[in-house]
Amino acid sequence: MGSGEQADSGLVNPKVNIRILLAVFWICHFALWTFGDMFSLLQEMGEPVTDSLILFVAPTTAIVQALMVVFCLVGRPAYVRLTNLIVAPVYLLFNIGFFVDATQGWEYYLGVFYVLFNVLIIWHAYRWPTDH
Repeated sequence: MGSGEQADSGLVNPKVNIRILLAVFWICHFALWTFGDMFSLLQEMGEPVTDSLILFVAPTTAIVQALMVVFCLVGRPAYVRLTNLIVAPVYLLFNIGFFVDATQGWEYYLGVFYVLFNVLIIWHAYRWPTDH
Protein backbone atom coordinates (compact mmCIF):
# COMPACT_ATOMS: atom_id res chain seq x y z
CA MET A 1 0.00 0.00 0.00
CA GLY A 2 1.52 3.33 -1.04
CA SER A 3 1.62 6.52 0.95
CA GLY A 4 -1.63 8.44 1.09
CA GLU A 5 -3.76 5.29 0.64
CA GLN A 6 -6.26 4.13 3.20
CA ALA A 7 -5.57 1.14 5.40
CA ASP A 8 -8.29 -1.28 6.51
CA SER A 9 -8.93 0.97 9.52
CA GLY A 10 -10.00 3.82 7.27
CA LEU A 11 -7.11 5.98 8.43
CA VAL A 12 -5.01 7.75 5.81
CA ASN A 13 -1.26 7.23 6.00
CA PRO A 14 0.07 10.46 4.46
CA LYS A 15 3.63 10.70 3.22
CA VAL A 16 5.79 12.80 5.56
CA ASN A 17 7.63 15.68 3.91
CA ILE A 18 11.40 15.05 3.83
CA ARG A 19 12.06 18.49 5.34
CA ILE A 20 9.93 17.68 8.37
CA LEU A 21 11.52 14.27 8.70
CA LEU A 22 15.06 15.72 8.68
CA ALA A 23 14.07 18.45 11.16
CA VAL A 24 12.57 15.85 13.50
CA PHE A 25 15.75 13.74 13.37
CA TRP A 26 17.82 16.84 14.22
CA ILE A 27 15.47 17.65 17.11
CA CYS A 28 15.80 14.09 18.44
CA HIS A 29 19.57 14.21 18.12
CA PHE A 30 19.71 17.61 19.82
CA ALA A 31 17.47 16.50 22.69
CA LEU A 32 19.58 13.41 23.33
CA TRP A 33 22.80 15.42 23.01
CA THR A 34 21.52 17.94 25.57
CA PHE A 35 20.40 15.17 27.92
CA GLY A 36 23.80 13.49 27.67
CA ASP A 37 25.63 16.74 28.42
CA MET A 38 23.38 17.55 31.37
CA PHE A 39 23.73 14.03 32.75
CA SER A 40 27.53 14.25 32.46
CA LEU A 41 27.59 17.61 34.18
CA LEU A 42 25.38 16.36 37.01
CA GLN A 43 27.86 13.56 37.65
CA GLU A 44 30.73 16.04 37.81
CA MET A 45 29.03 18.77 39.88
CA GLY A 46 32.16 19.33 41.97
CA GLU A 47 34.31 20.28 38.96
CA PRO A 48 33.43 23.48 37.09
CA VAL A 49 34.20 23.43 33.37
CA THR A 50 37.08 25.82 32.72
CA ASP A 51 38.53 24.42 29.50
CA SER A 52 38.01 27.24 26.97
CA LEU A 53 37.84 24.79 24.04
CA ILE A 54 34.92 22.95 25.66
CA LEU A 55 33.27 26.27 26.52
CA PHE A 56 33.40 27.17 22.82
CA VAL A 57 32.67 23.78 21.21
CA ALA A 58 29.72 22.74 23.40
CA PRO A 59 27.49 25.76 22.72
CA THR A 60 28.59 25.90 19.08
CA THR A 61 27.51 22.30 18.45
CA ALA A 62 24.17 23.01 20.14
CA ILE A 63 23.65 26.15 18.05
CA VAL A 64 24.46 24.31 14.81
CA GLN A 65 21.93 21.57 15.62
CA ALA A 66 19.24 24.14 16.42
CA LEU A 67 19.98 25.98 13.17
CA MET A 68 19.80 22.70 11.23
CA VAL A 69 16.22 22.23 12.44
CA VAL A 70 15.24 25.65 11.08
CA PHE A 71 17.27 25.28 7.88
CA CYS A 72 15.68 21.90 7.11
CA LEU A 73 12.28 23.59 7.12
CA VAL A 74 13.05 26.84 5.26
CA GLY A 75 16.17 26.31 3.13
CA ARG A 76 16.27 25.58 -0.58
CA PRO A 77 16.00 21.80 -1.11
CA ALA A 78 19.38 21.41 -2.84
CA TYR A 79 21.14 23.34 -0.07
CA VAL A 80 19.27 21.52 2.68
CA ARG A 81 20.29 18.17 1.20
CA LEU A 82 23.91 19.19 0.74
CA THR A 83 24.17 20.75 4.19
CA ASN A 84 22.74 17.62 5.82
CA LEU A 85 25.20 15.47 3.89
CA ILE A 86 28.05 17.62 5.22
CA VAL A 87 26.98 18.44 8.79
CA ALA A 88 25.54 15.05 9.82
CA PRO A 89 28.79 13.14 9.09
CA VAL A 90 30.68 15.69 11.22
CA TYR A 91 28.34 14.94 14.11
CA LEU A 92 28.70 11.25 13.35
CA LEU A 93 32.44 11.63 13.94
CA PHE A 94 31.71 13.45 17.24
CA ASN A 95 29.41 10.60 18.22
CA ILE A 96 31.96 7.94 17.37
CA GLY A 97 34.40 9.89 19.53
CA PHE A 98 31.79 9.78 22.29
CA PHE A 99 31.86 5.97 22.04
CA VAL A 100 35.65 5.94 22.30
CA ASP A 101 35.54 8.02 25.49
CA ALA A 102 32.55 6.19 26.98
CA THR A 103 33.14 4.52 30.32
CA GLN A 104 29.62 3.88 31.59
CA GLY A 105 26.67 1.93 30.25
CA TRP A 106 24.40 4.97 29.84
CA GLU A 107 27.04 6.58 27.61
CA TYR A 108 27.04 3.59 25.28
CA TYR A 109 23.24 3.52 25.36
CA LEU A 110 22.96 7.20 24.40
CA GLY A 111 25.75 6.81 21.87
CA VAL A 112 23.79 4.19 19.96
CA PHE A 113 20.94 6.64 19.48
CA TYR A 114 23.28 9.52 18.60
CA VAL A 115 24.67 7.38 15.79
CA LEU A 116 21.21 6.11 14.80
CA PHE A 117 19.82 9.61 14.29
CA ASN A 118 22.94 10.69 12.38
CA VAL A 119 22.65 7.70 10.07
CA LEU A 120 18.94 8.42 9.53
CA ILE A 121 19.73 12.04 8.64
CA ILE A 122 22.46 11.01 6.21
CA TRP A 123 20.32 8.24 4.67
CA HIS A 124 17.22 10.38 4.13
CA ALA A 125 19.22 13.36 2.85
CA TYR A 126 21.06 11.07 0.43
CA ARG A 127 17.79 9.51 -0.77
CA TRP A 128 16.00 12.86 -1.12
CA PRO A 129 13.22 12.29 -3.68
CA THR A 130 13.62 13.83 -7.13
CA ASP A 131 11.03 14.54 -9.77
CA HIS A 132 12.64 12.23 -12.34
